[in-house]
Amino acid sequence: MARLSSALARVGVAVTAVSLLTPVPATAATAQQAAVPAYWSPADPDGLTAFRRLAQNRPTTGIVVVNGSLSRPEAPFSRGWADAIEAVHDSGARVLVYVDTGYFGVDLGQGAHRTRGGETSADAWAAQVRQDIDEWYALYGGYGVDGVFLDQVLHVCGPDGEYAARYAAIRDHLRATQPHARLAINPGTGTEQCYDDVADTILSFEGDHASYLAHVPPEWEATHQDRKKFWHLVYGVPDAEGMSAVIARARSNRPGYVYVGDRPFSPSTWDSLPSYWDAELREIAGVADTTPPAVPRGLTATATSGQVVLRWRAALDNVAVSDYEVFQDGVPVGTTHDTAFTATGLLPDTSYAFTVRARDVAGNASAPGSPVTATTPPAAVLAPHACLGPTTARYDATFTRDFPHRRVFIDADDNPATGWPLPPGLPSGADHMIENNVLYRYTGPGWAWEPVLVVEPEQHGRVVTWRVPVTGFGEGGAPTQVVVFNGNDEQDEFSSVVTVHRTEEECS
Repeated sequence: MARLSSALARVGVAVTAVSLLTPVPATAATAQQAAVPAYWSPADPDGLTAFRRLAQNRPTTGIVVVNGSLSRPEAPFSRGWADAIEAVHDSGARVLVYVDTGYFGVDLGQGAHRTRGGETSADAWAAQVRQDIDEWYALYGGYGVDGVFLDQVLHVCGPDGEYAARYAAIRDHLRATQPHARLAINPGTGTEQCYDDVADTILSFEGDHASYLAHVPPEWEATHQDRKKFWHLVYGVPDAEGMSAVIARARSNRPGYVYVGDRPFSPSTWDSLPSYWDAELREIAGVADTTPPAVPRGLTATATSGQVVLRWRAALDNVAVSDYEVFQDGVPVGTTHDTAFTATGLLPDTSYAFTVRARDVAGNASAPGSPVTATTPPAAVLAPHACLGPTTARYDATFTRDFPHRRVFIDADDNPATGWPLPPGLPSGADHMIENNVLYRYTGPGWAWEPVLVVEPEQHGRVVTWRVPVTGFGEGGAPTQVVVFNGNDEQDEFSSVVTVHRTEEECS
């Protein structure tokens, strides 16, 4: 699968997450399980969320392969990769890290694969494979790496079993320092029986929808007693109906692990979960799921200005938890695949009660867990006021702390589609901003502003006032403005929203 993942370079900001997952008992395992090639970046918030979604999908998800952004160990250390590995491992699924073997440099008709040093010899490839295994464990072993997935593996034994022996030597290198590590290999369709003793799991089919529906495993696989020895991987299945047909075929082919993706063969085939992922988990489990998940437990709440961060332990299910529904004062306010949720847009100095219930991939819902109450802190930016006169605008508010940055966000063109978007629950479209003593105009994209003019604030006690010539807003200045005051130190504090209309009298 490296030929699919070699182009999957990712650049992102590491995201810190707290693992609160509870391992699933081994007795909950299903006859067949999903083994997921998760070749996306957990350094991206959406990517990490997808990994934490997989962590909820126990016991039907049994293996998750984590790949570095360049199909090699993710170095230097990335908090995002560590969090992804930890979340999936703590759920009870096995995390295998990706290592490319390049067919040990054997030319299969399209030229020999080269190591990162440009070499093609079997010894050079073996050295790189050992280095990659050791580096993965050095960087992330403490976060729950359960084993290694070797890709681009030869499927034939080689002269006198030479090829299989080289992979067995890699297995021995792994087990010398990691005696309980699992080894999976990807020789693909037509794997010869000499690989039976090399790995715990063999990816013995990788191909498209039509090929799999016609696939008949070789006799040694079909009669093998250990079904967890085999993994079938099918791509390019566009819809749930086709996926169901593939899983039905997998039941007759009897691999212990299976995975169906909706993308055709390309560099991005394994970049995301398929659109029908919940339905796929139901099909793989192969049971009539009428049992709701267990009640989520361990709910905690941390209140900060305008928001409450909720965290809880993962709920267990007989097939797979899909998501969680969060209730605020008895009203649903959102869903998440994670075991964390942030309720936003909350009033200051106000108590809120929260509960969470789990839903499984069949739509069964648990009862809500025990409620938790959180009280938001008092407002730090009070008494916001604005006036828009013929020539001058006035803005004033009370700042209860000595903020290093005191700001006024202004939608001066009365168009929420243009300008900087404030956090959820607050207006979008701030096309101007006063920060301390300068009026800025938004230039975007991102946090990009250009200075317009100096605006010296007046301060009386904790009340700060700015007076701005309306010409500072340019010709696009509208007769209505939407204004939000902001104090920023270690966190952002926002006032309530002020809407002001132009008057014929000057502001006092």
